[in-house]
Amino acid sequence: MHPIKIGGSLTYEAEPLLKALKDYANEKNKEIVIIPGGGEFANVVRKIDKTLNISNSLSHKLAIKCMDLIGEVYAELGNIKAYDTLFDLKKEIKNEKIAILLPSKLLLSTDIAEHSWAITSDSLSLYIGRLLDVREIIIATDVDGIYDKFPEGKLLNIINANDIKGLTSVDETFPILLKKFKMNAYVVNGKYPERVIDILEGKHTLCTKIIGKE
Repeated sequence: MHPIKIGGSLTYEAEPLLKALKDYANEKNKEIVIIPGGGEFANVVRKIDKTLNISNSLSHKLAIKCMDLIGEVYAELGNIKAYDTLFDLKKEIKNEKIAILLPSKLLLSTDIAEHSWAITSDSLSLYIGRLLDVREIIIATDVDGIYDKFPEGKLLNIINANDIKGLTSVDETFPILLKKFKMNAYVVNGKYPERVIDILEGKHTLCTKIIGKE
């Protein structure tokens, strides 16, 4: 099973990637689980939190629900079925080959993540990957990967989670959880579906591999 988190930053450009992944999953008989980001909906929650100073727990809850909203959008754009439980997803993905997880029910019922803006949908996707018992995850976003300096630096082909510092395209908790869960991740520009497919095929492509598993 291959989890791919498609960030909310790709909301307006996700359709080609979604369709490419659906075609690939069916042609290659691969099982792909798409985890949505929170996108602009989560940005509204951030603004409300900043303006009204709502509790961390409520912000966390609302931001997770935003992932469901983007997931519904992706489901329609890609003509891909969406599920709100792992039980249903695992049961149906054998036939569908690709599915979108609407994660709020799972994440809020288990309450496995810290209630903080230090944890975004990036880190939440790692919790989901752990529940799916996978060792690698793809993070599709709107940049080519992780740079030694941001925004105008050298793209890093590979980096150890221990060495990620400062402003990057993943949240600050992501490398910590990657090490804790002993997983590897690929950060790739989802505007180029062929790059995501290359990672699934085990081919070299333009992206950053983050090593969290020794």
